[in-house]
Amino acid sequence: VMPQAATDPTTLAFPPDGKCYRGGGLPPPLRAFYVPGQKYRVPGFLATSFRKAKAREFAHRAFADGHPPVLYEVVLEPEGRTDLAKRCKHVNYIGGVGLVPGEQEFLFAPYSVFTVESVVWEPVPTPVSPHVITLRAAVDNLMEPEDLPLAPWY
Repeated sequence: VMPQAATDPTTLAFPPDGKCYRGGGLPPPLRAFYVPGQKYRVPGFLATSFRKAKAREFAHRAFADGHPPVLYEVVLEPEGRTDLAKRCKHVNYIGGVGLVPGEQEFLFAPYSVFTVESVVWEPVPTPVSPHVITLRAAVDNLMEPEDLPLAPWY
C-alpha cells in the first residue's frame, strides 16, 4: 500500500465533521481531571474513530463491564482539511487495517496534546446518554510544553 500523497491535503483522510470519537468508561474519581481549559498529554497511543456509532459501541462495552460510559469528541482544526500547515501532525488514518472492522480509525501518537473544551456529566450515565468530554487536538505536539500533566485515564 502506498502512503497518501502529502502535497494535496484534500487527498488525505479527514473526519467528515472535523471530529473523531472515542468511547469507553471513566472511573468517577478521575472526573475531576477533565475540566475546561485543562491541557494535557496522553502517555500512549489514542485510537479514535470517524464514526460516533463505533465509539458508542466501546462506551456500551465499558458500561457492560460496570464502568460509567464516556464519549470523547476530539475536535480537529477545521482548516486542516485543506491546509497542511494547520493539519494535526501526530495522527494517522488507519482505515481498514486497524483491529476493529469499519472503525475508520484515526490513531494519535503517544504523548499527543489535547485541551478539554467542555464536559457534560450525566447524573446517571448510560450507553444512550454517556458523559461527554469534548477535546481539541493540538496541531503540533512539538509546539506544546513538554511538562504538561499526563492523562490519568484514556
